[in-house]
Amino acid sequence: MEQAVNTLSAKAGTLFVVAAGNSGRSPVSSPASADAALAVGAVDRRDRMAAFSSTGPRAGDHAVKPDITAPGVGIVAAAAGTDGGHVEMSGTSMASPHVAGAAAILAQRHPDWTGQRLKAALTGSAVPSPGTTPYQQGTGRVDVARALRQQVTAQATDAWAAFPWGGPKERAKTGTITYTNSGDTPVSLDLTREGEVLELGVRKLDVPAGGQASVTLTIDATGRAPGDYAGTVTATAGDTVIRTVAGAYVEPESYDVTITVVGRQGQPADPWMAQIYDPATGTVIEPVFHDGTATVRLPKGDWDVYTEAVEKIDGKWADTAADSPFRVDGDGGRLTVDMRQGRATGVTLDDPSAEIRRGFEFGLAHGAWSFNMITSLNPNAEFFVVPVRRPGLTYTLRTMWLSRDVSPSPYVYDLVDRRTDGIPDDPIYRARRKELAKISTTYRASGVAATGMPLAGLPFPGFPGSSLTPLVYDLPLPGTLVRYRTPGVTYESGLQVGTSLIFDGGGLAKRGESGEVWNAAVTGPSFLLPGGNRTGDELTFSGVGLFADGRPGRTGSDAAATGAATLTRDGRTLARADLAGCEIYRPEGCELRADLPAGAGAYTLTASMRRQVPHSALSTGVESVWTFRSATTEKAQPLPLTAVRYGPGGLDESNRAKPGGVTRVPVWIERNPGAAAAETRSIRLEMSTDDGTSWRRVPLVRTGSGWTAVLRNPSAAGFVSLRAAVTDTAGTGLTQTITRAYAVG
Repeated sequence: MEQAVNTLSAKAGTLFVVAAGNSGRSPVSSPASADAALAVGAVDRRDRMAAFSSTGPRAGDHAVKPDITAPGVGIVAAAAGTDGGHVEMSGTSMASPHVAGAAAILAQRHPDWTGQRLKAALTGSAVPSPGTTPYQQGTGRVDVARALRQQVTAQATDAWAAFPWGGPKERAKTGTITYTNSGDTPVSLDLTREGEVLELGVRKLDVPAGGQASVTLTIDATGRAPGDYAGTVTATAGDTVIRTVAGAYVEPESYDVTITVVGRQGQPADPWMAQIYDPATGTVIEPVFHDGTATVRLPKGDWDVYTEAVEKIDGKWADTAADSPFRVDGDGGRLTVDMRQGRATGVTLDDPSAEIRRGFEFGLAHGAWSFNMITSLNPNAEFFVVPVRRPGLTYTLRTMWLSRDVSPSPYVYDLVDRRTDGIPDDPIYRARRKELAKISTTYRASGVAATGMPLAGLPFPGFPGSSLTPLVYDLPLPGTLVRYRTPGVTYESGLQVGTSLIFDGGGLAKRGESGEVWNAAVTGPSFLLPGGNRTGDELTFSGVGLFADGRPGRTGSDAAATGAATLTRDGRTLARADLAGCEIYRPEGCELRADLPAGAGAYTLTASMRRQVPHSALSTGVESVWTFRSATTEKAQPLPLTAVRYGPGGLDESNRAKPGGVTRVPVWIERNPGAAAAETRSIRLEMSTDDGTSWRRVPLVRTGSGWTAVLRNPSAAGFVSLRAAVTDTAGTGLTQTITRAYAVG
């Protein structure tokens, strides 16, 4: 792919704009790593690097990649296959079309330019993001207006040097940067450089109208310690700013290592997945195999290689995984991974009414490195692992079992075989029902009949809710499900009902019997997950937690709900953001961001959302209005936000109270995680039976860490809405309104 990009770029003058990849700290993926490709990383609406955006250095010579960035977080566009619908997505594949469009606009202005000159114009005119290195952003965020406006472009030759271990003692290289002026007036450029190994032949350069001028660039890493030395050369003339990346890589003591993979039939096998990794740092190198062999250059030290080969033997699939430690020393060396040593995994269960569901989840974790996959293969016939004793390596195999005869199944066995310090010699998990955690679970309906999808997963650190997968499909609500789990394992749990998702943040499974209720009223704001912070004079608020059910330790969102968040100071609106498509695992598209005046001030933050959905007649409107003081911070400081939570008792499985009866409602307050502690100074509760047209106050009695209210329900069918006003000792105020908190009838 890289060869094709480079060859076609040279032959046809084509510019290939390629997404950098979404692997976070892992190197930019192929073919974005090709020299000629314009590799695009992702930033958010405030030009901050997206955590998922793949970074440099490039594998091999450690050259700078990506080349440029563009908005790739929370990008909204038309949804294929819908009637006018839209969808929000994030990724470098959302960022690269911005750059492709910018290149097309530039090519329309300059139809005679080659792809490489278009690339130079875009990268040279990009705007750098503060606090971001070239290995993260290249030259910065694309600025098509500046690219069109500037008449000078820069193209570098030999602007990067890689000095190998054991190579010539001289660590210096000379290159050039050529500036081309497409305008009809000459331009005088002031040249500066940022970087420890860069020197310029001149500091001022005159570029004639319609002509070119070059500057000599010397890259001198003499006496430098091993490492990366990425820098930039900046040319300025008034409003014109042209930036060029340059630098060097000084290789540490390194050697070539040859890795050979032997398949289960004794023949060379090319693994479908191979990662060489350093468990101490999480550094990943992806070797390329040909005929079962890969040669890769590695720094001296201890490494592991994860390999996985999928083969078809006698018409049957065989997937074999191995983790092999090895040491790179002065002799380089060879490593052979023999998949014939793989042993079949298996899971057994002493419940004859249950059968294993096809497909399983497999993962390894070792220090700062981890790998997870979900496959449709049969773990009792088609998956093999090569045993290894490796301190610090954790092995996980997860399977699910359902009823043979009833659909949807009245129970789910969610079994996890987890071993530490290596891959086991005996990868068989023999589960016994009496030794498992048994959770009898009720899933309520929200005033109307619906279907739900119970979810569960094994948490991924830093990505709450992203592991959730269905336990059963189309469970009628209200409904029940018995969940059996392996004790000693932390599971995330959730419930998807239509466009709404409730999530619990994870909990440790304990042997024995217990019960849970999901989708219980009152659905409303919660602060299981962070709700916002101030960093310096920038404020961020997240609206993903406005539809949690009425149980502690839960959060929730509804992608069909729409609304807005606004921030004011002294009656002046500082920022407004539409809230729509909110999802727990993609919070970027449901945020308000604001630049604040320096110093202290009093602010009002309002978040309001409404929904009309077939799966719920409750919580049709949710609004929180916070008042608080905030001042400039040195580092990220959580906002002092609170939420009033309710857990009414005595409701039926559709969250309905009896007409004319009373409902006892426990009340408690949650604070934004990490916010400074404060005590509640006052709390006032009101109820409405006409969707907020009129309100009457409800007494509250202090009970433990919260309060209890007794509500007199109307004699006819309908709904009860709740409004609370709270102040605390930190000076924070909250007025929270939930329309149709629970049903009556």
